[in-house]
Amino acid sequence: MWDDLTWGLQMMLVGMGAVFALLLALMLVLMLIGRLDRPEPEPTPELSLRTGPEGSTEIVLDHTGLDQATIAAIAVAVVTHAEHRRRQAGPEVRAHPPGSQLFASRWVSVGRSHQTQPFRRN
Repeated sequence: MWDDLTWGLQMMLVGMGAVFALLLALMLVLMLIGRLDRPEPEPTPELSLRTGPEGSTEIVLDHTGLDQATIAAIAVAVVTHAEHRRRQAGPEVRAHPPGSQLFASRWVSVGRSHQTQPFRRN
């Protein structure tokens, strides 16, 4: 009896050890692939100074020529547009008014009617 128990425990340890060793090897391979396949970092945009018509200097953030005030104005416009569209999206997206059961499939509506009807024998 003890021989069978020790053999079973040994097989369990060997099997579980093999599984965890293969999982560890797979994890290491995937980590290696992740490091080798990592995209190259994009270069950071260079800051440059530009003088305006009145002699004022502006900070140019990237090659597009946008300064901080223009970027802030664009960000405000995008957020305002998204909030405006989000408020309008409720009625546009819905096919049926909220609370109506028209959106339910035939299977669901038949099941609900069977649940709400009292039991009848045929």
